[in-house]
Amino acid sequence: MPATGTTGRAAPGYEIAGSSACIQGNASRCLAAFMHTPAADQVDAFYRAGLEGLRYLEAREGRGRRFGEAAQAAWSALGGEFDARDRLDLLLRDAAAVHPLAFAPRVVFEMTWLADDEPFGAEWPGARAALAETLLRDGRTKGADDLTELFLTSAKRWALPEPRVTAALSDAAARIAPSSRILLAGSSAMLALIQATSARRDLDLAEQVVVLASSTAERQLWGLALMGATARTRPRVLGAETATAERVRALGMTHLDFALVSEESAGAAGTVKAVLSEMGG
Repeated sequence: MPATGTTGRAAPGYEIAGSSACIQGNASRCLAAFMHTPAADQVDAFYRAGLEGLRYLEAREGRGRRFGEAAQAAWSALGGEFDARDRLDLLLRDAAAVHPLAFAPRVVFEMTWLADDEPFGAEWPGARAALAETLLRDGRTKGADDLTELFLTSAKRWALPEPRVTAALSDAAARIAPSSRILLAGSSAMLALIQATSARRDLDLAEQVVVLASSTAERQLWGLALMGATARTRPRVLGAETATAERVRALGMTHLDFALVSEESAGAAGTVKAVLSEMGG
């Protein structure tokens, strides 16, 4: 079922976690299922990968509006009103307006109790002060302007095994056409698709691909991957452990043509097979 924020508006492409308690009418369990605080190491990884995304945008735009001298002068003119934690969150909030799956904790961590236009929320712990200062300092150095480099660096920030594109994955990713509808699982499959489509502008990966994410890290990685792709719609993402054909259809996908599954996501193979068997792949 599509996620909804506190406004009650549907948010296509984002799956509700813990919805069974809500369906059963258990208000306290429902609230607890939604309002969880991410672990400290996950918050750190989110900020580290987010910083890589900001540096990528900075390198692509070439204006230095986030970390350059003009940006530093603007912050200084405010007379120290914002500390490093505030500044980092403001930069992420700005980027999240266009790329929520890369920069908004609401989407990355499935904080579905928040309104659609609120990326953080009052419960969000924010970055540690020392980490925020380090990341803002690191932001002044040139970031990756290549999507593959951004993806691999961000995977390291989440301490994931390095994604590896096999010949089979590469060949399968190259099959994508503007009419293709794809089920994808795993960071290596994401990277294969990025590399196969980097020069194409006839695709909309957010529209054409349903990602079965097995972790918060994979959700953010897909958001970062889409920054360099043509994406005119919201990404379609489901939890790998709860995905069904019914939930894929609820995201607006009426059929699937084929799947891309990484070796590291072999645990999702059964789910992928079951969904494809129902949806025509």
